[in-house]
Amino acid sequence: MVWMRSPMERHPIYGYRQVSFASWRFEEPSDFLKTKFESLVQDTPTNLEWRFKAARNWMIAPARLVDQAGQGGEFFNEAVVSITEHDQEFCASAEEDLMQILITLEEGGGKS
Repeated sequence: MVWMRSPMERHPIYGYRQVSFASWRFEEPSDFLKTKFESLVQDTPTNLEWRFKAARNWMIAPARLVDQAGQGGEFFNEAVVSITEHDQEFCASAEEDLMQILITLEEGGGKS
C-alpha cells in the first residue's frame, strides 16, 4: 500500500464528527483484492448505502458522498465539508458503518 486516508474520528479542533470513508492506493492492485472489497461492501450490514470504487485510488465510502463528489470525484473535498458541516447524524451513521465494515474485514469477511 502506498498511502491510506480515513478520517473516522472527530475533528481535532472543532470536535464535530467527520464523514467517514477509507481511501488508499496500492502499488500493485490485484483483481483478487478488488473482488474481496466489492463483496465486503455488499455483504456487510450497514445503516447507509456504501460503495467501493477502484480506479487509481481505491475507496469505500457512503454512496451519498460518492454521488456528491461527482463522476470523477472532482468535488470530493467540497462534498466532505458539506456533509460534515450540515449532517452530523449522517456522519455518526457513517462512522458506525465503517467500523462494522472494518470489523467484517478483520474477521475475514468479503468473498474471495
